[in-house]
Amino acid sequence: MSIGAQFAGLDMENLIGGPLSAAANASVKLAKSTADFINTVGFNPDKSARTMLFKYEKSDADALGNPIRNEMSLQVPLLAIVPIPNLQIDEVNIIFDMEVKECEKAESSLDAGGSFSASVGIGPFRVSISGSVSVHQSNTRSSDNSAKYHVDVRAANHGTPEGLSRVLDILAASAAPTLLASKMVDNDGKEADAAAKDKRAKLQTSYENQQRLGTACKAASEQYESSIKGMKDSALSFLNSQKMEVQTKLNAIADVKEEGETPEKQKEIAEKNKKNDSDRAKYMEVLQGLSNSWNRVISDSRMTVEAVYNNKDGNDITKLFDMKKVKADGSDLDPIASEDIGTIKNYFDNAVQNYKTFKEQEKSLADERANYNALLMKR
Repeated sequence: MSIGAQFAGLDMENLIGGPLSAAANASVKLAKSTADFINTVGFNPDKSARTMLFKYEKSDADALGNPIRNEMSLQVPLLAIVPIPNLQIDEVNIIFDMEVKECEKAESSLDAGGSFSASVGIGPFRVSISGSVSVHQSNTRSSDNSAKYHVDVRAANHGTPEGLSRVLDILAASAAPTLLASKMVDNDGKEADAAAKDKRAKLQTSYENQQRLGTACKAASEQYESSIKGMKDSALSFLNSQKMEVQTKLNAIADVKEEGETPEKQKEIAEKNKKNDSDRAKYMEVLQGLSNSWNRVISDSRMTVEAVYNNKDGNDITKLFDMKKVKADGSDLDPIASEDIGTIKNYFDNAVQNYKTFKEQEKSLADERANYNALLMKR
């Protein structure tokens, strides 16, 4: 058979497609095995995550720095602590080699033999002749065919899939140690006696009261400062609006520039300019008095609030600060009424109340600290 005829009969479609189809089917089975592992190992029949419970003891200290021993528990998702098989086929190599060797050698062999002899005599002379004949013939035929078919499949574990990693991150974030029990111990790690436990419990309660009172005291202080700031800002805004009214009247005063043609006209111009100077002086005096009145409100607001609390005096803000407002014509200042400064008065009243709350919380905190120190000294 010719070499070409030997290649013509090969089923190349199955030779190449068969291993590829098998690799694809294997990939499906590998993916299914991963899914089965996750469902079986990682989740309960009700689809809740299967977890492992760890219990351990942890040496710690309470808020007072005393040694305690806590019994803790931690539930960890099982999938987070076991390797997840995720084998995937990465590469398929198909190698087909066919080698045809054909060699023909013809060799025939035939062996035959014969001999003859003769004698010829002429006179006294005689001649003898003898001989032999042999024939050799050989015929040899040989052929050689060889083929190699190699399929190389490479697979590797690709670790945890991305989607599952995010699920595990969510589960891990929700896993936190839980305190099961806590007991007081001495410096040697032995459980404390009843008297020590009672003292420590009272100290703990006192400490927690101090923390609570400290927080309340800080909040009252912040509210008080906020009220003082609101009062100052409102007072400054009111002062600026009042000054603007006077400044508008002041800017409206215009001197007469022209010269009079007659003595009477000159006298009239001079008297008018003199009145303008008088009006300017009056408005400047009003501005100064207005600033003095309200600058005291701004600068002395804190001191006045605290004085009201300490002296238990009345809290009529208009009298405490001697507040003034500008008359309609801007010519002078009048005492101001409470209804004219509603916002400022509200800030002032809130400041007084907040300062009172702050002082009460401050006193309670001081008393609790004294109680704590007394407990420390008690044996």
